[in-house]
Amino acid sequence: MEKYLISNPEKSYYLGVKIYNNSDLDDNFRTRLLFSLLNVCNQTRRFSEAIHYGTEGLSLAEQANNNVLQVKFLGILGNIYQSLQVNDKAKYYLNKAEDILEKIKLPSSVQHIKGNILYLKGMNYAYTLDCDIALEYFDQAISVYRSANNPLSKMNVKLAYLNKANCLIEMNNLKDAEIYLNLSKVNYSESDLSSGIHQIYSNVLNQSADLSFARILALRNDFNQSNKMLLYILKLQDKTNISETDIDTYFQLSQNFSKLREIEKSKYYDVLYEQKMAEKNKIQVEVLNNLLLQDQKNADQKMQEQNNKILKWCIIVILFSSVLLLILTITFRKIKRANVLIEKDLYSSGN
Repeated sequence: MEKYLISNPEKSYYLGVKIYNNSDLDDNFRTRLLFSLLNVCNQTRRFSEAIHYGTEGLSLAEQANNNVLQVKFLGILGNIYQSLQVNDKAKYYLNKAEDILEKIKLPSSVQHIKGNILYLKGMNYAYTLDCDIALEYFDQAISVYRSANNPLSKMNVKLAYLNKANCLIEMNNLKDAEIYLNLSKVNYSESDLSSGIHQIYSNVLNQSADLSFARILALRNDFNQSNKMLLYILKLQDKTNISETDIDTYFQLSQNFSKLREIEKSKYYDVLYEQKMAEKNKIQVEVLNNLLLQDQKNADQKMQEQNNKILKWCIIVILFSSVLLLILTITFRKIKRANVLIEKDLYSSGN
């Protein structure tokens, strides 16, 4: 299952579910499995399932007092909620991960995990357009990734460069943005498993960087050159079957053609953009509805458990009171009988 996580996520998912249904797994193995299921469900956009597996895995990691695993689960859960634009939930999980990291010292072999949390915190602020704070977190993440002894850090540092560049574009600092976009691009020699950068990820990174370059060209009013880059990205997406940037590409093309007063082309790409956004929003609404239903179910379950506890204690109190009343009644009867005997004795003695 873990072998196919990147090369064949669907196969990895079905293998994982098959293993998950085995009730004989010990907690350590189940936690490892749940982390893989969380990853693959996130990758294949099964967000409801990802949150289910992630929450279960987080609970097991907490029970085992495994800080590293807790941070891993919290980071991905935060990332999922962030992609669903539920920023308060994302912030909750990422803050919790950051709190753990402040209390412990990670081994050098897993320092990249700290970089991941700092990067995701940066993304959280970037989503809410607080780019000044986002840049601080991206810089911290970059510093950790550079010093981390982990192959995946070579890819993650490029993600941090990319999104730092996007923040700089939002702040209209285009010159510095270009520097970080160039740093984010992956050379062909870097795209292999030994370097930690798989070909699929390198394609996504490079397409994302080119999209940002196209945005810079548009901001400089070079709409024709921007469109050339955007259309080339779409051509690559068809060839590689990777569509991570298609929504933003359609949007930028529509904006560019509008500026060029080519209204029909602008409308064409605007329709494609709206269609993709509708699909994305539909998935997001379904996931959020499922989460709300699950939250309500959990709340109802907790309420029922609370009611059961109250009922249990009521029964205990009633039984205790009944026993106490019975004891008191018997005691009073004994006292009354004793009093009667004493009275009789006193009466007899008096006579």
